[in-house]
Amino acid sequence: MTYSFEQIDAILNAKSMAVVGASNSPTKFGYMFTRSQVTMGFNGPIYLVNANEDEIMGRPAYPDLLSLPEAPEIVYLTIPAHRSIEVLHDCARMGVKAVIIMASGFREAGEKGKELEEEAMRIARDGGFRMIGPNCFGIYNPRNGLTLLPGHDFSSSVGDVAFISQSGGYSAHVARQGKSVGVDFSAVVSYGNAADLDESDFIRYFTEDKVTGIITAYLEGARNEDFATILREAARAKPVVIWKVGKGEASRRAVISHTGSLAGPPALWDALLKQSGAIEASGVDELLDVVLALKLIGRSSGKRLLICGGGGGLGTYGADLAERRGLSVPALEQGTLARMQDTLDSAGAVAGNPMDIGAPLIPAPFLDAALREAAANPSTDLMVVDLAVNFGYDIAGDFGLESAVEILIDVRKKSAKPLAAVLYSRSFDLDDMRFETMIRRMRKRLQGAGVAVFPTMERAISAIAAIN
Repeated sequence: MTYSFEQIDAILNAKSMAVVGASNSPTKFGYMFTRSQVTMGFNGPIYLVNANEDEIMGRPAYPDLLSLPEAPEIVYLTIPAHRSIEVLHDCARMGVKAVIIMASGFREAGEKGKELEEEAMRIARDGGFRMIGPNCFGIYNPRNGLTLLPGHDFSSSVGDVAFISQSGGYSAHVARQGKSVGVDFSAVVSYGNAADLDESDFIRYFTEDKVTGIITAYLEGARNEDFATILREAARAKPVVIWKVGKGEASRRAVISHTGSLAGPPALWDALLKQSGAIEASGVDELLDVVLALKLIGRSSGKRLLICGGGGGLGTYGADLAERRGLSVPALEQGTLARMQDTLDSAGAVAGNPMDIGAPLIPAPFLDAALREAAANPSTDLMVVDLAVNFGYDIAGDFGLESAVEILIDVRKKSAKPLAAVLYSRSFDLDDMRFETMIRRMRKRLQGAGVAVFPTMERAISAIAAIN
């Protein structure tokens, strides 16, 4: 079927829905998905369909779709693949806008599954409705309260990042971890086998979607012959981050058995991504790191770093990482160096780039003055500050850490240059969990003020290099 912005927009922003296979049994997908959806608070009626239940989670249950008081705009099927066909005929009779099929057992399962998927598509075409899946989790959209499985504790805040995924599991991983690290979504779509709506359709949609500012994707393959053109046009309009799997022999076999996709030659994908202008990432952590860098540092923000850390080794290591990734750590301008030396000599620290502040935290007035000089240095595009929180706490306590956070925020606010912080602990004993709590509080405060926070220098440098 052809691409239509209006059709996809009506699906993602649906005003009513039905869950076929909703259940009171905690061991079933129908229970888990219904719980997620009810808890999230969908902005419209949710009709629960199960012929063996009278009531589910305090809501009335209906024996079938045809018993509903109205035709829902979208229908989620949480039932096994072999039971889907009959329900799809009911969807066609009722005139629903879209069906989301969660079950596996279609094209990825072999010839019989392929035939079942083709039959499902014939019904959808003849019935005039679109299909997401099969073999997927569906939609998470905080704009109207739709959510994935398991999505009962996803963020309800609307953001500007879209994520599309052939993997249902990774759609949930990215959505949930995004909440923890400060990334809010315009929508997340798990589309599985892409029998109808596929990666090209959703990339085109989010390119046009005014709420979305960054498009991200987990891809196993591409079905549309115009995918390269669609991706290139998207990357011209807004940042696009692609996590492409299936580059090795074993992973290509896994892709076929997972969603039935053809991964394509690795060299072809490498060239396609490079030529399109999309940013490539690998894994949940790296994808979200790149998104944070795009949001809080900005695309093509500059390759000249100033690295600050508590010890000469930290800065030296950071400089090595930066230069290996095509970034630079240039010497300070002479005027900046002289003024910084006047400040840091009194604190027993060493001026320069990298800047060695000797201990994780020097007294706040010295740190403040040194970072202001660093921010004003003409040959600095952005700053990266390394802080081992456990050592900082041992030296300066809660007050010292809070002062450091406020200094970083103030420097970021008063400087036109981006700032990234690397926060971590080297204490991993059971009674050291307080440091994890400190780091999370510091991260939330810093990122709320525009300072990107990463857990390691490697990840900070990798993300900065990716957006440049």
